Amino acid sequence: MKGSRRSAPAAAGRRVAVTSADRVFSQIVSDIHAGVIRPRDAISERDVVRRFGVSRTPAREAIKRLFERGVLQVGSRRMATVKEIGEKDLRDLYDLRLRLEAEAANLTAKYATVSEIAELRSINREFVRAFRARDLARMLHVRAQFHSVLVHATRNAWLAKMLIMLRDEAYVVRHAHWEDPSRARDAIKMHQEMIDALASGDTARYRQVTLRQIRDGLSTYLSRLRPAQRTASIRPASSKKG
Repeated sequence: MKGSRRSAPAAAGRRVAVTSADRVFSQIVSDIHAGVIRPRDAISERDVVRRFGVSRTPAREAIKRLFERGVLQVGSRRMATVKEIGEKDLRDLYDLRLRLEAEAANLTAKYATVSEIAELRSINREFVRAFRARDLARMLHVRAQFHSVLVHATRNAWLAKMLIMLRDEAYVVRHAHWEDPSRARDAIKMHQEMIDALASGDTARYRQVTLRQIRDGLSTYLSRLRPAQRTASIRPASSKKG
């Protein structure tokens, strides 16, 4: 397994202390990326204290970091709320991501191993199970694993790190995309197309499908964003019908 390649001696010799504020901050960011906490959801100091069993000081420090990171903004009634990314910022993010993903696709197609392709097949089967269970949080987690295998197959650690960061920052798009069952079904097919292209060594086909999936995600989100912007009272959660 890939994880076994990491060497432990340096980490074992010098442990970095993780504070309560670190733990709370990391978990909230993870929950936002996983769709557990949604854009425009309120996060209060009291809720953080109750949920994580910490005192007010680390709760306050974690919330302060979330503001500094740009994850939170001041919403109505001066409440801290999860920031919703605007259309311009999203377009800028996706413009950069598409350029980097195009380069990454060429490298992934060149270097992906038989074992990595087998791992992708296994992950896609897990995505199917999560979809059938209508488990959105699990779908988001499994899709992140799929993307991680692909970008690490580039054999370029810096490119992989940048692409994972950009993908994480696009969490609002993923949440909207995967809530639509037809989009999730399409994703399963596209995953399989990507895997088949890698297995057959078809670089152009793999790159085409990869970029199409990314563009489709953005266009789906923007088509839903514009009507929502005209009706500010509607919260994201209210779009979950059926």
